[in-house]
This record gives sequence, structure tokens and C-alpha cells, in this order.
Amino acid sequence: MGQRSWNSCKTFAVMGLVFSAAECIVEKARAKHDTVNTAIAGCVTGGSMSARGGPKAACIGCAGFATFSVLIEKFFDRHT
Repeated sequence: MGQRSWNSCKTFAVMGLVFSAAECIVEKARAKHDTVNTAIAGCVTGGSMSARGGPKAACIGCAGFATFSVLIEKFFDRHT
């Protein structure tokens, strides 16, 4: 149980790091603060986290994480 918990902890840390870095880079490049940044960061995160499974898995990860990120963004309504 301890090893699985540690692996999950590392996975979530990497996921948070990739998402935050991608969102900051996209926001700086676009010079806008909107939901598109969240979608792009979600796509980058999902794609990179599932890239080991091949291109199909990366595309599904990209779409899934981008959708999840936008839904959470809309739910909490950060950008009005």
C-alpha cells in the first residue's frame, strides 16, 4: 500500500507541474487569461501523461484531460 501511495503521489505531482507550466507558458504566449489556455494545458498534460501508450492513447488523453479541465474551469468559473 505504501509504494502505491507514493507512486500516486508522484504521478499527481508531475501532472500538476505539467499542467501549471503549460498553462503559464500558453497564457504568456497568448497574452490572454481565458479558458482556451486551460484547454491547451489540459491537452498537453493528458497527452504527455498517456504518451507511453502510443499516439492513440496520447490523443485520447489529450481530449479527455482537456475536456475535464474545461469542465472544472467552468464549474469554478475562474475567468468571467
